[in-house]
Amino acid sequence: MKKISAVVFMSIVLFAAGPALASAQTTTASTSATVTALLAQLQALQAQLETLKAAQQKVNETAQGLQGTFALIKELRQGMTSDDVAALQALLAADPSIYPEGLISGYYGHLTATAVKRFQKKYGIEQVGNVGPKTLKKMNEFMKEHPVALEGEDNGKGKKRPCAIVPPGHLIAAGWLKKHDGVRPIVPPCQTLPSGIVKKLGTTTPPVATTTPPAPDTTAPSITAVSTTNLTATGATVIWATNESSGSTVYYSLVSPVPTSGTTTSVGNTALVTSHSMALTGLTASTTYYYVVSSADAAGNTAMSSEGSFATAALPPSDTTAPALTAVTSTSIASTTATITWTTDESSMGKVYYSTTDPVPAIGTALMAEHTTFMTSHYVDLSGLTASSTYYYIVNSTDASGNTATSTQNSFLTLVP
Repeated sequence: MKKISAVVFMSIVLFAAGPALASAQTTTASTSATVTALLAQLQALQAQLETLKAAQQKVNETAQGLQGTFALIKELRQGMTSDDVAALQALLAADPSIYPEGLISGYYGHLTATAVKRFQKKYGIEQVGNVGPKTLKKMNEFMKEHPVALEGEDNGKGKKRPCAIVPPGHLIAAGWLKKHDGVRPIVPPCQTLPSGIVKKLGTTTPPVATTTPPAPDTTAPSITAVSTTNLTATGATVIWATNESSGSTVYYSLVSPVPTSGTTTSVGNTALVTSHSMALTGLTASTTYYYVVSSADAAGNTAMSSEGSFATAALPPSDTTAPALTAVTSTSIASTTATITWTTDESSMGKVYYSTTDPVPAIGTALMAEHTTFMTSHYVDLSGLTASSTYYYIVNSTDASGNTATSTQNSFLTLVP
C-alpha cells in the first residue's frame, strides 16, 4: 500500500506540472523534448499504477480467500441493500428452521426480517426483526460454527457470492447428528464437499441437500370441548379448543340444522389460537338457538363441529315496586342551612321539597333540592334558609324503573344567628 501511495503522489505531481510543461512547449524546442519525455514517463507511471492496483486487489482477494470467513460489523434493518445484507442472509440460511427460503439477494426485505425474528426468538432476543447490538453479537458467535465465505460465481458476472459453510464433518459425525436429532444440515449450492465426505454420504455430485422439505399440511384441526357459557336473556358465549392454532367462527340460527352458508348469522375471528371464545349478542330472550363452530388453520384446512344448542334466559320481571323510605331526618341545622338524610331499600335518586308553610305546597311549586345519583343512603343540603324559622319538608326517591316513593311531612327549626 505504501508503494501505491508513492506512485499516486508522483502522478499528482506530474499532472500538476502538466500545464506548465505544455506552456513551455510553445517557447523552445528543447523544452518540448523535455515535456515529451516527461509525458512518456507519466504514461509509464500510470500503467504501473494500474498494475499495482490490480495486484493489490488480487492480494486482498487471496487474503480473504485464505481467511475464508468474515464477521458482521454493523447493524442492519429492513429496507437496506448491501453486501452485508447478503452475508446476513447466507448466515441465516445455514439454519433451514430459521430461513427456509434461503434467498441471498442482498436486499433486507420481509423474508429476511421474518428470518431475523426467528433467529432472535431462538436465542432469547427481543423479536424486532432488525439486527441491533444484541443480535449482532449473537450472530457473530453463531458464525463461528457456521462460517460465511465468498464462493462460486454470480450468473457468470465474476462476482463471488456469500455462502454459509457447513463443516463437512458434521454431515457424518454421529455425536453431532445425535445432538440435532439425526438431521443433517443443508449443504448450500455454493459449497463443494470433500470427495471423502461425498463418498461416505453415498452421493455422486456435491453439493447435496441432506434434509427433506416438510410435507404440506393437509390435516384439518381437531375440535374438542365445545360448550356455551355466560347465558343471559340477550347473549351467550361459545367456547371450544383445537389441537393447533386456527381461526374461530360460530354459525347460529333459530332453525336446525344450522346452515353454514348464505345469510346465516355468524361471528368470527381470524386470529390463530387453540383456545377459542366467541360472544353472541342481540339474541332473543327465552329462545332456543342452534349452532356449529368452525376452525381453519394457517394452511386453510377447515374443521366443523357437530351441532349444539342453548336456550337464552328469560327477561327479569318488570319492576313496579317503589323504593321503601326510612330514617328520614334533618341534621347539621344552622341559621341558613340544613341537611336532610334518609335511606331506601334499593338504589334511587332523591329530592327534598321544603317550605315555611304547612303543609308543604304541591310538588312543582315548593322549593326543591335534589341529588341525581342512584344510591341507598341519601343526603341533600338545603341553603339560603331564613334564621329562626320553621321549615316543613317531604322527600321522595325514584328508582331506575321510574317507581317513586314520597315520605310523610317533617319539620325543623333554623337557629338564631
